[in-house]
Amino acid sequence: MKCDTYIVEESLLVEELSSIPVSRPRVLLQAPDGLKKLYDCLGGLLRKVRDVEVYYSASPSFGACDIPLEEAALLRPDLVVHVGHAEYPLAEVEPPLRVVYVPVYYDVTPRAESLLEIEGSLSSRSWRRVAVVSPLTERLVAKRVADYLSSRGFDVREAEDRPILGCDYRSVIALAGSVDGFLLVSGGLFHALGAALYTDNLLAYDPYRGKVWDPSVEARKLIRERVYTVVKLRNQALRRAVVVAGARPGQFRPSVLNMVAKLLEKIGVEYVVTTVSYLTLDRLLTIDETFRPDFIVVTSCPRLPLDDFHDFHKPVLTPGELAMLVWGVEKYVFPW
Repeated sequence: MKCDTYIVEESLLVEELSSIPVSRPRVLLQAPDGLKKLYDCLGGLLRKVRDVEVYYSASPSFGACDIPLEEAALLRPDLVVHVGHAEYPLAEVEPPLRVVYVPVYYDVTPRAESLLEIEGSLSSRSWRRVAVVSPLTERLVAKRVADYLSSRGFDVREAEDRPILGCDYRSVIALAGSVDGFLLVSGGLFHALGAALYTDNLLAYDPYRGKVWDPSVEARKLIRERVYTVVKLRNQALRRAVVVAGARPGQFRPSVLNMVAKLLEKIGVEYVVTTVSYLTLDRLLTIDETFRPDFIVVTSCPRLPLDDFHDFHKPVLTPGELAMLVWGVEKYVFPW
């Protein structure tokens, strides 16, 4: 089904909705802000399948790891429809409610001049074996770019079974030894910066703006800042830390919490664990004023210390950066 400039993968949604054993199911729709414009269209799709009572979540959504438990607890929906992502692959705790994950794909054909620019940029780097990777929403565009490059004689590898996430770049790691470089098809800086933390051999194509660019400059700058933070912290007397645990099923990671606890115990640092659904600057300031730690470790989402709190007045670390601190490693470790 087509909604705006997106194709909705509707089969699983129809199957789930049809199997709910009540006469008029209550449904909670959730999407990232950039995809909330599809709500009207998706609501119409739901009503074509059967008579439903639909609620639309206006809260922010940062991925499949972020299911709106508070809203669901009040509404008690028969089904939560999470739009734009597949089921979160790193979850250690299942959501305590019925959730269906509905992928949508940006449906645009890259302009000829963009394809020529991509081809020229890859050729100028002497990359003939190229891995084309993307988040789930840009997969269709990535496939079209990959087909073009194949027709131009490039040896193209595609990570179709594992789209990249802001915290999960296993597809990049898996292909790194078999290609000359990577082409990332994704909008904006977020995913490009994450991928560039894993590999220097990266070119990015933004299909929304028709922009071809190299994210390695931004990545190298960020890595220098993060390594400096860790090294500086290593030279201080450390007594106390706060560990932040996410209060969403996908962001509560018991194995990561256990790893962080062992690392802190190894260097004799006292710690407390706080829980929070959305870690904002206000929450971080409250945590700091309450416990007065020397540093903070975020286990809910590794991108928060990198993107949102890199300039906080105290060090805010990812679990990987804590491992660097404890083990004396200066090669950057991201994310877990």
